[in-house]
Amino acid sequence: MTITWHGFSCFSIQMKIGASKDEATIVIDPYENSTGLRFPRTLTADIVAVSEKHEHASNVEGVLGNPFVVKEPGEYEIKGIFVYGINAPRENTKGKEDRMVFKIAGEGMSIAHLGALDRPLTDEELSHFENVDILLLPVGGGEVLGPKNANEIIGQIEPKIVIPMFYSIPNIKMKLEPIGNFLKVMGSKDEALPRLKITQRDLPDEGVEVKVLSRD
Repeated sequence: MTITWHGFSCFSIQMKIGASKDEATIVIDPYENSTGLRFPRTLTADIVAVSEKHEHASNVEGVLGNPFVVKEPGEYEIKGIFVYGINAPRENTKGKEDRMVFKIAGEGMSIAHLGALDRPLTDEELSHFENVDILLLPVGGGEVLGPKNANEIIGQIEPKIVIPMFYSIPNIKMKLEPIGNFLKVMGSKDEALPRLKITQRDLPDEGVEVKVLSRD
């Protein structure tokens, strides 16, 4: 499995399909150039998952390859990748504003992607995230979780690896905190990887590892 971060909550994840050499790619939360970041022009996917109708998450037309689009809650299987969309509305909107978080499974591993979550998970939402291996977690504050609340979410889900997202990087128009604020809370170093290549046997046996990815 290869996980690449493109800014905000946008990732592309390549997974092997069963025992074959074939791969499938899911792109999560493709953003518009109006956000201040230029979206990759050649990003191709089999699946696109959209957590909300917002310029930082719903540029489906920017992804090549005629992908299957997940934009409603439910369970989906496309080319051996399982995607679970879970409704998680913004705090204090009483469900009036649609927003999703995702659980994605493939290659014997489970990934939680929490979109632009801005509050603790409810017990019902949390029930979908048992045995999560990798957590893609917003940490930049403002309209999403801040460092301290993000740390509390880690305690709720208990993943093996955390990849922070939705924090301040050059050119974005949204006001967010820098990654260093989250790393300070976690006691982790700012050592960024270009992408994360991982198999089930690479997962840590105990504890939580924070993996910072450079924007691709």
